[in-house]
Amino acid sequence: MPSCLRQLLYASTLLAGLAGPALADPGDIIFARAQDADSLDVARVSTTISFQVMTQIYDNLLNLNDKGQVVGGLASSYTASPDNMTFTFTMRPGIKCHDGTIFDANAAKWNIDRAIDPKTGSSNASSYGSITSTEVNGDVLTVKLSKPYSPLPTFLASAQALMMCPATIQGSDVKPVGTGPWKFVEWVRNDRLVLAANPDYVNVNPLVENPGAPYAKRLIFRVIPEGPSRMAALKTGEVTFAEPSLQDAADLAQDKDYTVYTGAGRTGQLAYIGFTAKIPPLDDARVRRAVGYAVDRDAMVDIGFNGLVQSSTCPVAPGLLGYDPAKCAEWATSYDPEKAKALLKEVGYGPDHPLDLIFSVSPLQGWDESVVVMQQQLAAVGINVKIEQRQFATWVDYMTGKNKETTGTPAIWTMGMSGPDPDYLVFLFQPPGYASQGIDDPELQKMLVEQRALSGAAREAKILDIQKFLLTEAYEIPLFTPGWFWLATSKSNVTGFKQGYTVMPIFNDVKLP
Repeated sequence: MPSCLRQLLYASTLLAGLAGPALADPGDIIFARAQDADSLDVARVSTTISFQVMTQIYDNLLNLNDKGQVVGGLASSYTASPDNMTFTFTMRPGIKCHDGTIFDANAAKWNIDRAIDPKTGSSNASSYGSITSTEVNGDVLTVKLSKPYSPLPTFLASAQALMMCPATIQGSDVKPVGTGPWKFVEWVRNDRLVLAANPDYVNVNPLVENPGAPYAKRLIFRVIPEGPSRMAALKTGEVTFAEPSLQDAADLAQDKDYTVYTGAGRTGQLAYIGFTAKIPPLDDARVRRAVGYAVDRDAMVDIGFNGLVQSSTCPVAPGLLGYDPAKCAEWATSYDPEKAKALLKEVGYGPDHPLDLIFSVSPLQGWDESVVVMQQQLAAVGINVKIEQRQFATWVDYMTGKNKETTGTPAIWTMGMSGPDPDYLVFLFQPPGYASQGIDDPELQKMLVEQRALSGAAREAKILDIQKFLLTEAYEIPLFTPGWFWLATSKSNVTGFKQGYTVMPIFNDVKLP
C-alpha cells in the first residue's frame, strides 16, 4: 500500500477512534506514542511506557527538585536516622484521592507493604531496601530496615514508587484512583487512554510552575504504531505531541515551527559498553581499556544519534549525585587509537595476531549505525568483532549465560541504564548483577555497600570512588547520555511541556495555542 494512502486511511481511523465520549476538542492534549501502556498498577509493571501514564494519575511520597535534591510530596517532610535504617514521613493533611477519599499515612503504608510483599511479585521490590516494618502513628509513617539504605528517599521520589489510592486495587481489577493532576476516564487498549484534569489538584512538585489543576481539559495518550503516521498527525494538528524517530527528531530540531524534547540533564540515562570480564583476555584491564581507547564517542553521537545525545565518560548519569565529568575524564579512556594499539601489543595482539570478539547487541534505533561505527573503529586497532543481534528478551538470556563463562570467545556488549539515584550501580555490579554482569571484587563490593550507609558529601565521595574503580579497571566504558529512545516533539506554539526525571512527561504547565 502506498505510504500516502496508508496515512490517509490512518487519519480516518484516528478520527473514528476519537468518536463519542473521547472526541478531541481544542482543550485536549493528545500525545501520540508507538505503544500502549502495559498496566496502571505501579507494583506490577516496570516499563517506561506505563510509568509515563501513571505519573499523571498518581503522586509520589517525595519529589526531586531541579538540582536532584529530595523535597516533600505527599509527605511534607521526612527524616532519616544517622544509620540510614529508620525513616519517618510526615504526611500533608487533607490530600484528596480522585474518589474523594483521603490519602493518609495508612494509604502510604498500604502502597509500600504491597510493593514489598513477595505475593505481589513486584520487580521494584528490591529498590525499597530491606524493610522490616512499616508503622503509622497519626500522620507519621515510620519505615524500618535491617540494613542501611540511604537511597530510599530518592527512590520514593521516582516513578517506580508512585502512590496509588487503595481503591485502585479491587481484587484482580485495577481501576486507577490517585491524587495526581489527571484523573482516569477510560482506556481502550491499543487505541487511547483518556485522562481528565483534576480540578482539586494542589501542586507541590518543584518542577511544575502551575499551582493548581492542569491548564488543559483532558490528556489523551494515543497509540499510533507507525512513525510516518505519528508525524503526519502532528503536522496536521490531530495530535499535540508525538514520539519521533531519531531522523524525524533531527529534522524537526532544525525547523523553527517545532520543538524537540530530549530531557537533557534529568533523564538519569546512560549507555555503555560492558565486557564478559571472566573470559580471557577481557579479564585483563589493559584489553578492556584498549577497547575504550578505540571507540570515538563523538562519532557515535553524530552518526548514530544525529547529535541528539551527548558523549559521557561517567558511569553516573548527569543530574545524579556523584556526577563529575572533570574527574571522570581523569580516570576514563578517551579516543586514542595509538594507546589502544600499544595496550594490545603489551598482551600479545597486533596486526599479525588480531583479537577476535563477539559484539552482542539488541536492535534499537540509533544503535544499529553506532554498532557499525564501533566495529570499524575497533578493526582499525586490531580488534575484529562479529556483530550478533538478538531481540531484547533473548539478548538478556544470552548475556546472562555468557557473562558467567570463563572460557570461549569473549564478548563486548552495549547496555543502557536509567534511574534517579546512582544506587543503580549496585543493581548492575553487585553479583550476580543485571544479566550476570556483577563484578566479584572485594574492594568494589565493599564500596557499593558502604555508600548505602552514607548521606550527603560523604556518600558523594564514595560514589566517586566507585566510579574511579569502574573506569580505571574499565569494567564499563560509558558512551553517551541523556538517552536515545524517549524523545518527544510538538509544534513550537505549544508551551509549558517538560520532562521530569527518568523521562517522565509533565503536562501540568502545558498551554495550547
